[in-house]
Amino acid sequence: MSSREGRGAGMAVSFGVAKVFLADGTVVEPPLDGMTVFTGPNNSGKSLLLREIVTRAHHYPGSMDPVRWVESIQIHQEGTGEELISWLHERGYEARAHRDGRAILPGRINSDESGVDTDSAIANWRAASFNIISHLLVNDQWTDQRLQNQGDSNVWNQLRPPNHPSQVLWEDPKAHSRFSQLFENAFGEPIAINRYVPQIRLQMGVVGIEDTPPPASPELRAAYAELPFLAEQGDGVRAFSNILLNALVRPAPVIVIDEPEAFLHPPQARLLGRYLALYTPSPCQIFVATHSVDFLSGVLEGNAAREVGTARPLALVRISRTGGTSAARTLVPESVGEILDTPLLRYSNIVSGLFYDGVVLCEAEGDCHFYAATFDVVRGAGQHDNLTFLHVNGKARLSDAAYKLRTCGIPTAVVTDFDFLNDTAKIKQSLMQLEGQWDDVKDDVLTLQAHASSAVIVEPAGEIKKKIASIIGNPAGRATLSQRQIDEIADSLKSANGWKVLKESGIRGLSGEPYNAAVRLLAYFAQLGVFIVPVGELERWVREIPATRKNVWLSRVFDEGYHKNPSAELRDFASLVAAYLASGI
Repeated sequence: MSSREGRGAGMAVSFGVAKVFLADGTVVEPPLDGMTVFTGPNNSGKSLLLREIVTRAHHYPGSMDPVRWVESIQIHQEGTGEELISWLHERGYEARAHRDGRAILPGRINSDESGVDTDSAIANWRAASFNIISHLLVNDQWTDQRLQNQGDSNVWNQLRPPNHPSQVLWEDPKAHSRFSQLFENAFGEPIAINRYVPQIRLQMGVVGIEDTPPPASPELRAAYAELPFLAEQGDGVRAFSNILLNALVRPAPVIVIDEPEAFLHPPQARLLGRYLALYTPSPCQIFVATHSVDFLSGVLEGNAAREVGTARPLALVRISRTGGTSAARTLVPESVGEILDTPLLRYSNIVSGLFYDGVVLCEAEGDCHFYAATFDVVRGAGQHDNLTFLHVNGKARLSDAAYKLRTCGIPTAVVTDFDFLNDTAKIKQSLMQLEGQWDDVKDDVLTLQAHASSAVIVEPAGEIKKKIASIIGNPAGRATLSQRQIDEIADSLKSANGWKVLKESGIRGLSGEPYNAAVRLLAYFAQLGVFIVPVGELERWVREIPATRKNVWLSRVFDEGYHKNPSAELRDFASLVAAYLASGI
């Protein structure tokens, strides 16, 4: 956002956190010009981890007590002290001559101090002691400060450099214009600054009269008086603008933001993530702790929207605290790139799994609703398991989504219908991604497929006629068939093969060696976290309701209360999935 951004990009100066050594032995290597996002379930310690990083960066990189997450950090520092001063100038931290002859860098925000003289800054930089210049190198923003009035400041002695972001906007029309445009894109109103009063207060709206040299005309003063103050707006507007002010107006080399989504509606959280990914200038290292899938989705979208060749690395670190033990799992930028290149993951709710202790992946949304209700009943009054149920619109992406979620350290189980075993290509893909071996199941798969393909059942014409009549109903004379009706009629005309029968009967429809093969296959895939529905398909868990269209079947299950009393077989199935997830695999 600085009017000077980018001009010093070739300078051999840089600052950031090269490594973070965590208490569980994990070493995080955050990208120096990119974003590191800490995710995880509630109360896992994300905010505390950020605070420990900031404490060490502000004061000293070594270890300190008590240690809960961060044993130590390793600072990346490059360039001479004199180069640092020029580099800071290019980023908007201009040193100005003091009346005593010293050159002064900006002081801390909302501070009356005169700033830091360049000689002291150079000496501290050379000694790798960053305390007195840490505010120039690290900008940290915390949730408990988010609603404070961070947009207003006093008009200052301009012989000194501005300390506050709003002072930068007051002094730099280009920076003001860019900030105003981003704000207007979010809330529909630009930001105005009244330069004729002794206090800088950001206001919303358009004055409609061009600024003139002081003093302002009565009309201009009246026009400014009509505009509402930013500090008096709702929580979401203030929270959003405070992050923009601190992160994108004169950005520090290291930016730390705790829970940026706090007080924001989901669309605003998504837009904020997009802004930070798109508009934070290079080089800049951002650390974020978030609970929000909307914010993270915005980051992914913003990173993907950058111009070719300008995309910056993004690292995800998922942390958890189970049984009193803290653990972290790093998804390196290369792996995050795979997510960015997978539209299913980038544009779906799959990424929300990062914020849970476990994920159950299903084929369709209806499956998620049914199994979530079953888990609630089976768990009863027991401890909340913090699981989420997500779908991927069919079988094709099940193993791929499971693989990527597990790569992020998220225990993930897959629930799929019995005819999963009909597709050899899907089986091989799942085995490859979920650490199974084709040779382990080859004979049993071929045995089951041979049995199913040997049976072809032709339905009597009278039964087919009844089905078609029930699909068509009593249409008006010129009424046309819907696509759903056409698909259902086409399906009714197909001869039923063995797999259609098995989807209706499940493992009960088998005997002899095909049965033994199916039992072994269900057990093998369960060890990999793939749970094949033993009764055939979702609708067969409640056979009292006819298995017509899934949405109709599901509505009746809930309306008539069948979900409140799952069968013993369904309870056992749900318990098996829950036990797998609880094992943390």
